[in-house]
Amino acid sequence: MSAPRRWTLAELTRDSKRARDIFRKERLEEPLELYGHFFETFAPVFERLIASLPEMASHEMSSETLASLVSDSDARTAFRYLAAPPISEDDLKTLAESTLSASALRNDPDQSRRICDTVLHILDPHRFPWVRRRQDPDPHEKERAIVASAALVAAKKVETKRRIDPSKTQETAVKELLSGLGFEEVPRREIALPDAAPKPGCFCGESKFGDTRADIVVRLHDRRIMPVECKVSNSEVNSFKRVNHEAAGKARTWLKSFGHRATVPAAVLTGVFKAGNLETAQAEGLSLFWSHRLKDLADFVERTLG
Repeated sequence: MSAPRRWTLAELTRDSKRARDIFRKERLEEPLELYGHFFETFAPVFERLIASLPEMASHEMSSETLASLVSDSDARTAFRYLAAPPISEDDLKTLAESTLSASALRNDPDQSRRICDTVLHILDPHRFPWVRRRQDPDPHEKERAIVASAALVAAKKVETKRRIDPSKTQETAVKELLSGLGFEEVPRREIALPDAAPKPGCFCGESKFGDTRADIVVRLHDRRIMPVECKVSNSEVNSFKRVNHEAAGKARTWLKSFGHRATVPAAVLTGVFKAGNLETAQAEGLSLFWSHRLKDLADFVERTLG
């Protein structure tokens, strides 16, 4: 049976440099448009919310006002970002013993009071110093608070998008490549035994393969199963976790559970990786492909037709 190419250390070093260069170019040239979009979205939300702080601090905010606030997703996010540091929605629910449900707040003034008291207790004193002084903010304090708060949310939103989008982009690219080769995408499923995997010429999205999950599970034309992990790394240290600990660890488990002749564990890589770590992962049975050269993956898949 056809086997994926095993790369030499020199080739892994060359491709690691190429992947790093692409990563640096994308990060350095990433436009500020996304950050600006989030900032412009949240600045007016914080302006309205900050105007309501005196009402909240004096215990005069009605349940209806708070319910209207949490019913809007952007306002609910801004509300959590009044805290220092910003508090997660789950933590706020736990600390305030509340569901953050608009209908529940309308019918339970005590619950509304607990939420306001919780946020006031952990309110950022550097952005909102006038609240503890029990004074109205001067125009400069108010403007600084709006800018700082909107920037805080915008930065977090961009960070989250950076973390999630590359892996989704990877998965989409692999799926599009497979579809272009004539493979059919089928529903996700749990694959405890080989018979439960997609049929030859088919693939499915994230599914449980044996005891762990794979981002994509492909049934090659020769009936072997290829679980694919899509890995994005922004540093060599991070790459050890992504490839050697996670992807290679899964590969060892899959090979042990389903056999070396029936399984082709693979990883598609984007970002910054240490060539030596990749060489080790490859020696443990993990086949490596690069996002910047997916033709290698296409060539291997097509060879399984024979």
